[in-house]
Formats: sequence, structure tokens, C-alpha cells
Amino acid sequence: MTSVNKDAAARLALLMLEELALRRGGRAKLKYWKTYRMAVFWLGKEVAENIVKRLVDGGYIRVEGDYVVLTRRFAHSKSLSAVLRDAYTLLASGRGR
Repeated sequence: MTSVNKDAAARLALLMLEELALRRGGRAKLKYWKTYRMAVFWLGKEVAENIVKRLVDGGYIRVEGDYVVLTRRFAHSKSLSAVLRDAYTLLASGRGR
């Protein structure tokens, strides 16, 4: 994670968890996990995979084939569109709201 601020990476990880919590059953296919795809586009595949690896190591998510599954319940207070908007703002500008 040398190319991204640690605070921004931590905020992005929380937004990724929030998105998964809002998805049906707490799981999503990797290609449909929008915050991950945004991270790949804006930060690069290596950085995005590093964030996912840290979430797996922390026990928050697990990867089952093509799916990413939320293993710990995560409280969310926003709608899915608000989470995606915050992720876009964070990635596009380099700072959150």
C-alpha cells in the first residue's frame, strides 16, 4: 500500500464492508463488488487486492471461489448508493466527506 494513504485505505475498507453488508446475504461476486472495482480502477489491482487481503486476514470476509462473503456482521447506516457515492468521492478526490 505504498501508493495510497493509510487513512484513505482504511476508509475504503470500511466502505467495502458496508457495501457487502447491504448486499443480499452479505455476499457478492467479485466482478459485481462495485467498491472493489472502483479501487482497481483508481488505485490499481495490486493495492485493491492488498486491501482485500487485509480484510481476509482480519476475518471480516472470506473468498469462496468467485464470491466474497462477509463473515462478521457489520452495522451500516447508509444506503447502497450513499456508500458507492462516498467511495467514488474518496477515490476520485483522495479525501472523504
